[in-house]
Amino acid sequence: MKYVVVGASAAGLSALQAIRELDPHGDVTVVDEETRPAYSRVLLTHYIAGTVEDRDLFLVEEEFYRKCGVRALLGVRATGLDPDGRQVDLTDGRVLRYDRLLVATGARAVVPGWSAPGAGGDRGGTGETGVTGLRTRDDAVRIRRAALAGHSVVIVGGGPVGVKLACALRELGVTPTLLVGSPRILSQVADREASLILERHLVRCGVRVRCGVEVSEVIRGPLGTEGVVLSDGSVLPGRLVVVCKGVEPRTELVRGHVAVRRGVLVSGGMQTSVPEIYAAGDVAECPDIWGEGTRVSAIWPHASRQGKVAGTNMAGGRDLFPGVLPRNAMDVLGTPFVSMGVLDAPAEGGWRSVSRRRGDSYLRLVIRGDSVVGAVLVGCVRMAGPIQAAIRRGGRGWEELVAP
Repeated sequence: MKYVVVGASAAGLSALQAIRELDPHGDVTVVDEETRPAYSRVLLTHYIAGTVEDRDLFLVEEEFYRKCGVRALLGVRATGLDPDGRQVDLTDGRVLRYDRLLVATGARAVVPGWSAPGAGGDRGGTGETGVTGLRTRDDAVRIRRAALAGHSVVIVGGGPVGVKLACALRELGVTPTLLVGSPRILSQVADREASLILERHLVRCGVRVRCGVEVSEVIRGPLGTEGVVLSDGSVLPGRLVVVCKGVEPRTELVRGHVAVRRGVLVSGGMQTSVPEIYAAGDVAECPDIWGEGTRVSAIWPHASRQGKVAGTNMAGGRDLFPGVLPRNAMDVLGTPFVSMGVLDAPAEGGWRSVSRRRGDSYLRLVIRGDSVVGAVLVGCVRMAGPIQAAIRRGGRGWEELVAP
């Protein structure tokens, strides 16, 4: 059996291990455009803050692939797919044939028009200044160097990545400016009350936060990036601009060959509409835990679990991903925050919310009928585990979770 795995991050690594457990002698090739072994994107902000070393980012050692009997083609990208011929074309001209293919290409950072090459910023950065994202190890190295050099940093985007980066820079002693297009930070993963609590905390800790503004232009001078022009006409100085406007699944390899919506549509077994092709991780769009729709879930635990399911099924086993439960967790400069599931409670149809606040500790549950389907926790998050378990088992018995 010939296996090809495109992408060697969380999903790809888990798939490789699952394949080898069931098929010790199969022909396995992994293709990844990174030139070094897989590393943890989750730890990139910790690296920027200086709380982990560069060597701690890597998930496997150089010898991992050889020990697993896997052929690793690093620094190479898959550019073409022929499902009928069961082959993948690579940038170096090679063609790989497969019996089972896993697409674990992940996601790319969203690039606003003003940050694209030639639009006023040097996308990818040159030296310690410019416009960059935060998706790769190289991005993190660039941001840390700029911060240590004393350059002013502007973060564009108030979602989880932008907020985590702001926290990392403050831990490093830098005072970043966080620009948020929405009226509040974390608007996609928190309710209004939680957002305001966390925003006030960030400001108290020295992060400059401006909400309700967008970047319209990057200002460049003889020394590189000098700042940005905002949608309200004001100018904000900044030698490094970091774009954290979310991610989009990298579906280009399979688009036109398998069913794709926002991500690559897969079954609970991580199988696409073409039986020999599987997808897992940030590129995959999976059924949710309620069986009511599909979602892309760009979080590490889901990617790892999906990769294991895909690898198991590719090698002839039987496994099932239990469904996407959206979840976010972070430490906001000493204040823990967790959200999960459905965060909005419609005014009709048996929906309601139950909340409790004590100082800057806040808990809110979203209830549909008699079942808890979502939660937001700030400050005291010890109930996050029990709430998640309750949601996964059907949401009943939630009353005891908010008992005094």
